[in-house]
Amino acid sequence: MKQKLLLALTLVFFTSFSVFADQPVTYMNDYEVESTEDDAPQFTKVDEDEDVETVTFEGLKDLFSYWSFTLEAGLNRFDGDITQDYNDLLPSSTTQLTLGGSAEYTLSSAWSLGLDYYYLPLRGETKYANFTGTMHSVSLFSSFNLVKAFLPYSKTKWGIWTSVGLGAALYDSEYKTSRNGQRIKGGNGAYYVDNNSNIDDGRVAFIPVGFLAEYNFTENLAVGLKAQIRSFNKDYIERKLQLGVSNDVVEFATLQARWKITNGREKFVHKRNETVQVDYRSEIDALQEKVDNIVIPPASTYDDERINNLERRVKKMEDILCPDGPDDDNDGVPNCRDQEPQTPAGTQVDFWGRTIGQQQVEQVLNDDSFITFDFDKTGLNNESHRAIAICARKMKADPELIVEVRGFTDNVGTDEYNTDLSLKRANVVKEELVKTYGIEEDRVIANGKGKYNPKDKSVPFRPYRTCVLFYNK
Repeated sequence: MKQKLLLALTLVFFTSFSVFADQPVTYMNDYEVESTEDDAPQFTKVDEDEDVETVTFEGLKDLFSYWSFTLEAGLNRFDGDITQDYNDLLPSSTTQLTLGGSAEYTLSSAWSLGLDYYYLPLRGETKYANFTGTMHSVSLFSSFNLVKAFLPYSKTKWGIWTSVGLGAALYDSEYKTSRNGQRIKGGNGAYYVDNNSNIDDGRVAFIPVGFLAEYNFTENLAVGLKAQIRSFNKDYIERKLQLGVSNDVVEFATLQARWKITNGREKFVHKRNETVQVDYRSEIDALQEKVDNIVIPPASTYDDERINNLERRVKKMEDILCPDGPDDDNDGVPNCRDQEPQTPAGTQVDFWGRTIGQQQVEQVLNDDSFITFDFDKTGLNNESHRAIAICARKMKADPELIVEVRGFTDNVGTDEYNTDLSLKRANVVKEELVKTYGIEEDRVIANGKGKYNPKDKSVPFRPYRTCVLFYNK
């Protein structure tokens, strides 16, 4: 009976794996044996309606290279009713030698399916009774590698596997008690008569839950430490319900050696050892294809003329602006664009250095053309921000418009100090136009004029602490 049950479970296991492996099951009588030039036998499928299909031993080796086999040895502990002594921290079970093995088909480096067999001698004792038994168990299980599941790019040789499955077992047991024939109260409150008894060909189902820490020494060999608990669907494997009311359990720990089948090729990697590789080549190839598809139009005579015209226009603009050139008459306009190079000191001039009469000043300048400052300061106030905003709107409305910012001070302090202070104020206004409003830097000219009216004796006069905006094209 035991042999028939184990054989049936084995056939179910291998039949199910033929589906998971996505390999068709074909019997050998469907093939004819042929010889080849290198004396390697081949099997040729015979089918009158389809083309001839050839299967070599290399293909069979590739199929089996997803498999691995283990041998295990360790100790088990039976936790049943006879060992339930609630005055002790652990049940008074006696450890027994456990032997076993498994066959696993690896679907990926993080998942495998398998079949295992374990020989489990069982033993337990109390001061009134003792129990011995032998169990042969087979289970189907699924394992998950936590390392590869959460760290698929990791190249570590360690694997941390958890497993769960479903199995069945055949067992024999022998129960002997010193209270043979006595009426005993059980753990559930009911009374029963305690008798010596034996069980032959007992059957039980169980759920195995396991943990495995495994190290891969080579492509083929791995060694690990395995722990498993098996929860049975019976409460009386040792025959008598004595003190406990929960189902029986077997716990065991084993040292495991695994052999992984490979196909013999040098660069072959067993599925269990695979690491997800980051392939940058496809991304590089895609970028290279985009670069190759970029079409650069050939240069034309028209393009050359545009470039030459642009260079001339830039040169003309540089000649117009030239803010750093010499200024012989000290009117704030460099010689390169000063159309009146001999302007008397203190004369108001426009962008080109031309004299501005009083009437022209009133026409050109208004309240929005003045930006005032506090004494000895360069910071902008609310009134200053308003004037700068109006200036920015004008320049955005007319892209050809150029503004000159002339900075001034009152009459407190030396000429050298006030010239430097007036330039700082002009640069503050220029920086606000460029950085805040996005006006092109080459459209804004900053000049420091020093004291607004050196002859005026009104020393701390606020209207002199200003920047004046002059527009031109």
